[in-house]
Amino acid sequence: MKTDVVDMIKKLVFSLALITLSGCTSLSQEECAYANWQQLGYDHGESGKAYNQGIDTVKACREFGISPDVALYKEGYNNGLQHYCKPENGFAVGIRGESFNGVCNSKQFRKAWEEGNDRYQIEARKTEINNRLDTINRRLEVISNELSAANVSSNQRRELTNERRVLDDERSSLRRERSLIPLLNKLPSFRVEYEL
Repeated sequence: MKTDVVDMIKKLVFSLALITLSGCTSLSQEECAYANWQQLGYDHGESGKAYNQGIDTVKACREFGISPDVALYKEGYNNGLQHYCKPENGFAVGIRGESFNGVCNSKQFRKAWEEGNDRYQIEARKTEINNRLDTINRRLEVISNELSAANVSSNQRRELTNERRVLDDERSSLRRERSLIPLLNKLPSFRVEYEL
């Protein structure tokens, strides 16, 4: 009786470890010995991992003389993939900036991913613009201080003035682009599909 409880606790601990480590590329001998193949498959599917990548991880257990139950793994994987391939998850994956990995054959998932990814790209561009504007403003401040110095040669003054003009133009362009970004969030997403 006590041995059964200890074995059950060991299996539970190793199952939890497998869930935690399901993103890893290989399993230890102990993890292979106590693996819940269906749960491992579910975790891989739910995380959007490609089937071949997951099955390679599972088949690596054969190195330890342990035969994985591929049928249970596949059943769990397909169930997990159903959860991953929901459109709302597609949007979440896209808005996090994760790439589309092609494991879902759902047009709704792809469309939701594209909408999320569009939002991600907009936010990333806004951050990029703000960072560049900060850099430009700091440099313009330095240029202004250098131009105010009494010991600036005429060549240095000309170079600094030209640099200031270029940076002012870039800053105006970036500010204009940044002012249009809120409009991009209101536009519907669209894609052009074509066949080669």
